Amino acid sequence: MTTELPALPDVPPGTILKLSEDDWRYGGHTLFLRVEFVRVDLSTYYDNEWVWVSGQQLARDGSPMGHLDALVKVSALRSCPGR
Repeated sequence: MTTELPALPDVPPGTILKLSEDDWRYGGHTLFLRVEFVRVDLSTYYDNEWVWVSGQQLARDGSPMGHLDALVKVSALRSCPGR
């Protein structure tokens, strides 16, 4: 018996996400992230509830702050106001 996992939302490169501190792990603050790619290949390890998103962390004014890999709630990607 196989369990059908929920579909992952499409988040194209260049998308700017605004994630609350509860929408991603290990940060403890609001995150602005310009998406470079989403590691959908790893999401099955998290039952498609969490996914690794790789990108450029942005300051509130949009200036780049460096590369960041974030473990993000899939539900946050579906309803993210920054998209």
